Amino acid sequence: MIRRRHTWDISDLEGIPRMSSPIVLGIDLGTQQLKVIAVDGATAAVMGSAQTAVENLTPAPGWLEQVPDDWWTALCRLTRELKAKLGISAEAIAGIGLSGHMHSIVPLRADGSIAHNCIVWADTRSKAQAQRLADTSADKLWNPSIAPYSLNKILWLQERLPRVFAEVSRFLFSKDYLRYRMTGELGTDPSDASGSLMWDFAKREWDAALLAEFDLAPSLLPPVQASSEIAGTLSAEAARDLGLSPGTTVAYGGGDCPCAVVGAGIPAADTLLINAGTAVQVIEMRDKPSPFDPVTSVRYLFELGIEGKCFAIGALNSAGHSLEWWRALVDERLSYAEFDALAAETPSTPDGPLFLPYLQGTGTPYLRDGAYGSFVQLSATADQPTLTRAVMDGVAFGIKHCAEALVSEDSLANKIILFTGGVPKSPLMREILANVFGGEIRCLAFSDMSALGAAAHAAVAGGINSDARAFLADFDYGEITVKATPALQEQYTASYERYKVWAERIAGH
Repeated sequence: MIRRRHTWDISDLEGIPRMSSPIVLGIDLGTQQLKVIAVDGATAAVMGSAQTAVENLTPAPGWLEQVPDDWWTALCRLTRELKAKLGISAEAIAGIGLSGHMHSIVPLRADGSIAHNCIVWADTRSKAQAQRLADTSADKLWNPSIAPYSLNKILWLQERLPRVFAEVSRFLFSKDYLRYRMTGELGTDPSDASGSLMWDFAKREWDAALLAEFDLAPSLLPPVQASSEIAGTLSAEAARDLGLSPGTTVAYGGGDCPCAVVGAGIPAADTLLINAGTAVQVIEMRDKPSPFDPVTSVRYLFELGIEGKCFAIGALNSAGHSLEWWRALVDERLSYAEFDALAAETPSTPDGPLFLPYLQGTGTPYLRDGAYGSFVQLSATADQPTLTRAVMDGVAFGIKHCAEALVSEDSLANKIILFTGGVPKSPLMREILANVFGGEIRCLAFSDMSALGAAAHAAVAGGINSDARAFLADFDYGEITVKATPALQEQYTASYERYKVWAERIAGH
């Protein structure tokens, strides 16, 4: 269905108090939190936000599920809260964009009801399916076969819960379920599709041959449109629940990582974008997709969702997660500033203990599922400050190890290093990262990149701007530049070499 974009004019908003420009909403469904931001359509300034925790269920070891209907209930509450907080009317909202955690699957019956809870990306129950796929079909894939990918979760359902699988009419990704509740339309975008293992990057469509190999009907997967295209409009029922206006434009949106790339302004080829939150994605833009080599490749490949672009990433699954895990073990009442102060009590030393942040698999460069997190070279003098510093250093080492695997060491030295996310909000982590990378790093204070990218897609779908990049061209990210200290840089270089030795011993074999 072709839908005409509405081009906004100030006269469209006559009678709406205090509003001089349209507003777009960016919705980001994360693993831990659901957030909605309101963005001024004229300036791209963030007007305000509302957020709430997302409940994760662990019905068995290694399993992680969420209840999609709970997302909807929470979203309806947040949109109403945000409207009230900002004093804006429903009619002022020109468009809605969505971002969501990737790889996760929502199985739907033909009547739109949920056949099974959402199986979240971090769920590792499909390790056996992932290994079998890697053994039999690696040369047919564009990405490595690991448990987080959607195809392996679908194969697990097919094999282990055949009665549930038989009820499934369509699989959606996380943000696509919310959009389905908004519009009644089934669909996804290239960025989320590319995170499934079922996407053919060369043809830019679902991989029909691969689906046939596993007796998966193409109809199980939704149609695909670009992230900034119009997916539909708010139904009367959804508008009532959300406190918004029927007919409001809804964009297709994208996966959280691609939306974060869009939200960061789509960095140039000379920039390495490092999104460091619960997990880390080290991101390098690519002119065209390259086939996955099961022997030498250590990267993941994704579609951007717009402009026909793609990007490669290296991933560290437990970055901010490692910091949060350790803070909770030490004292969950510690503020982040107190946590930094604890780590600062004991400076790093060239022969001190090391931490490998592999609590949820290794990510890049080893691409191994399982528990490989480790403290090594401990002595009886190790105390809370020492180990806290080791965890912070280990996260930084893990990020650099990931970056080096994605690009050559020589190329890394020539890259602009740009950090986003929650991890570099810590002043101490910024210093550690600058010294570990051995030069200058840039950190963007604004951290809601995925929600901002979703809002940019909404601005295009809503007719406010011609493309997402142009919409965010003048956005103020609050950049902070940090430079390495020569003496500490030398010390960290030595410690990093020890780190790589231990990482290879523990995770590399």
